[in-house]
Amino acid sequence: MLICDVANETQVAGLGRTVAGATATLDALVNNAGTAFALPLELLPPSELRAQFEVNVIAHLAVTQAMMPLLKAAKGTIINVSSIGGRIGSPLLGAYTASKFALEALSDVLRWEMAPFGVKVVVIEPGASPTMIWQTSLNRALSGLAERGVDASAYRPLIENVKKSAIKRATAGFPPQLFADTVEKILASPNPHARYPIPTGVAWAIRLRRFAPDWLWDRLVRRRMNW
Repeated sequence: MLICDVANETQVAGLGRTVAGATATLDALVNNAGTAFALPLELLPPSELRAQFEVNVIAHLAVTQAMMPLLKAAKGTIINVSSIGGRIGSPLLGAYTASKFALEALSDVLRWEMAPFGVKVVVIEPGASPTMIWQTSLNRALSGLAERGVDASAYRPLIENVKKSAIKRATAGFPPQLFADTVEKILASPNPHARYPIPTGVAWAIRLRRFAPDWLWDRLVRRRMNW
């Protein structure tokens, strides 16, 4: 087992050398590192936005670059784990969704650029899953605001609504096995799709957002968030 801080360029370069020293080819790379910073954009420190992009975007590309010679040699597959948040924004989650939108764009471009080399690039777009990522993110964000003496009382109703949603997500969402099965399905396919939204409801939500006019979507979001 190799342990690497994917946001550390030196460690990523070392990872690439270590793997290259052990094998001449790499059939698959799954970029699944991620973190979340949940705050209203008005109150989000630029340093936290940079940290969000370091892990969710830049690190993905850095690891991919480090492994690319091996992936090319194998005509392998790159799987980038995005989110429904890579297609649909959400209040309080601006930094996170912006990073996932960016990852989707990088994945599109990488898919086009790698096609002549036989390397496939696929995005998985999960919906809610049973993890503590949002509850942890909110607790960290609120602690940071308190330490900086920032008054977030105007956003309290929105924060409480998102917190309730985070608690619900931590006990619900799709089973982890669905994610594993999706990865296996992609790797077994000679011609995988560019994107795999999971579970099925995510695909419907993305379609709805694509075709709904902005004024209608704004109304739906604000009603759902009671904001």
